[in-house]
Amino acid sequence: MESISFFMSFFSPETITWLKENAVDLIGHALTIFGFVVALIILGRQHKSTLLLQRDNSREELKLKIHELLVQKIRTISSANSKAKMYAFMIPFNIENYQVQVERGMWPSPIKERAPDFSRLHFEANYPLSELIEEFEAWAIVLPGIEVFQVALNSANHNAQNAFQSLFNVLCNVLPLDPPPEAPSDIPRPVIQPALSSEELLQLKGFVDRYTESLDEIACYLHDLIIESQNNLLSGLFERRVPPRNPIDPIYKVISTEPTKAKQLLHYFENESLWGKAKKLSEAEVHSKLEKP
Repeated sequence: MESISFFMSFFSPETITWLKENAVDLIGHALTIFGFVVALIILGRQHKSTLLLQRDNSREELKLKIHELLVQKIRTISSANSKAKMYAFMIPFNIENYQVQVERGMWPSPIKERAPDFSRLHFEANYPLSELIEEFEAWAIVLPGIEVFQVALNSANHNAQNAFQSLFNVLCNVLPLDPPPEAPSDIPRPVIQPALSSEELLQLKGFVDRYTESLDEIACYLHDLIIESQNNLLSGLFERRVPPRNPIDPIYKVISTEPTKAKQLLHYFENESLWGKAKKLSEAEVHSKLEKP
């Protein structure tokens, strides 16, 4: 009360009388202003929360779109890989079956597999894989640590390319050949290659096995990528996490963006894999040329 009296001593009697007569109105106006200020603060906070929510929703939508795009690309690669793998896998069996029928005095139709067709199927699988590897750089901000998949798939693709080239060279000397339309009419269509010995057939199976195993390696890493995509890009939509692949054969490494595992994998692929060694050799040759006067 003393503080109020002290405060009121600064005003004239007329002012004090006016304040007393209009106290209710003044308090009402003050409350109105206070309420307006509070409303502005609440609206500001709600607006900020709305913006944050919209940003989070947009982020989740973007993640979902990238996941769907990734799944679509992987399905395309997997389908093409399966076709190339099955085509190569059947070649030794069809050649062996054909030769057995010939030995029995039968006249079987030439096998349908051709080296150019095998090459076409291989590159129909290789092109979308190379395209996917290049796109990883654009997704780094959404999928942190994706570099390990880029390196792993580069390594696996390197193995597949080497295996393809070796097998293709063999198939050119094993599979029937289709002469071009302008070839003389007395040339057989198709040209049948000499029969393979048991040892040559076994060697052919070895080249095929090496090729199909290289495609299996790619398939494993793509499977790991799908798991990583679900656990990272869809984590805001689902609480459950997909467990990592548990391979029976440890030769196929499990790719993960977990920092410790990713560091170990990067070291392996960059230093111990055939791709990593070839990459280092190529870089050393470039440096050597640049250092020459």
